Amino acid sequence: MKIEPIKYSHPDFDAIFDKDQFFDQVKHEYPILKRQGIFLDEKQPALFVYKIKTKQRTHYGILAGVDLKEYLKGNIKKHENTLVAQEANISGLLKQREAIIKPVLLAYPEVKKIKNLIIKYFLGVKPTYQVHFKKDDQIHEFYQIKNEDEIKEFQKEFKQGVKKSYIADGHHRMASISELLASTEIKEKHKIRYLFCALFDFKELSIYSFNRLLKLDQFSSGDVIKKLMDLGSLKLLKQAKKPSKKFELIFYIDQMYYSFEWKKELINSYKKKNEILFDITLFNEELLNKAFHIQDVRNNPQIQHIEGTKSWKQILKTIGEENGIIGVMFYPIKSSDFIKIADAGKILPPKSTWFEPRIRNGILVQEIKALKEKKKKL
Repeated sequence: MKIEPIKYSHPDFDAIFDKDQFFDQVKHEYPILKRQGIFLDEKQPALFVYKIKTKQRTHYGILAGVDLKEYLKGNIKKHENTLVAQEANISGLLKQREAIIKPVLLAYPEVKKIKNLIIKYFLGVKPTYQVHFKKDDQIHEFYQIKNEDEIKEFQKEFKQGVKKSYIADGHHRMASISELLASTEIKEKHKIRYLFCALFDFKELSIYSFNRLLKLDQFSSGDVIKKLMDLGSLKLLKQAKKPSKKFELIFYIDQMYYSFEWKKELINSYKKKNEILFDITLFNEELLNKAFHIQDVRNNPQIQHIEGTKSWKQILKTIGEENGIIGVMFYPIKSSDFIKIADAGKILPPKSTWFEPRIRNGILVQEIKALKEKKKKL
């Protein structure tokens, strides 16, 4: 994979009083903040070692520009279909901002030489930039690499060791940005070929499930339990737990927790037509579609998607005092299955994975002045 240092901007960190609030508003107010002089342009392009410390673990990756040809040639694999309307919305925001304020998150199979390089350039070194997000108790650190020989080390190892990568977060951004940057006018006139990306190997990422809350007003809790018993085995639990294996789901119904496992005959019938079978596929088709008559599993207001880092305690806090809400927790998808699906050109069911770490808006920004539309001649 071909990578390059990026020309970037960053906020004046010393001028930011409440970092949580500031970086939450960057998404909506970047052009204003830029005009106010809060974002500073750096003249010399650079790579960055990127260290993110969360409550669960510490993740290490790099920030770099990735050659658009890698995506156009299919070396950057996707696992999710994009929506035309959302792509158009992102394209409009890009033109408005004239910048990419959040890198696309790419995952790649572990390469020991790259991992050793990452360690080499942050161990015992003071970070160039550091941001502490108090709300989520996270620390994001950036170690700048701008020496030509050091950059070449990373370029060499990525070119030799990373033949393909996988979009973990940012399908719509990747599609819309690539289309804009690859346009003939911009490509030939402004020579923009590299897209701002955060690259982490799979062992540096955590894959969680994407859980659900269901509001099924037309069905009683008894109806739900009966349908579940028709589709598999249902066991009442003494206390809350997470699924411990594939094909086990945990349900929260009427303040009680249940362990549910699909019937083996049902699993086997789906396996005949699915090379890799996911719990969320069975859940969508057998429970939502057939039992509860919900077809649009991505946008139906009866379904709320909950990131997999949240515990049952946090999920119940989300529910609050509202009655009739059913919670569903899934077993996380394995990275090996994720890779197989993407390599085969197939897609995962909507909202089936939640990757950590999450990349924040506006800490480092790739300025793209070339996206400014020309005024039409009269």
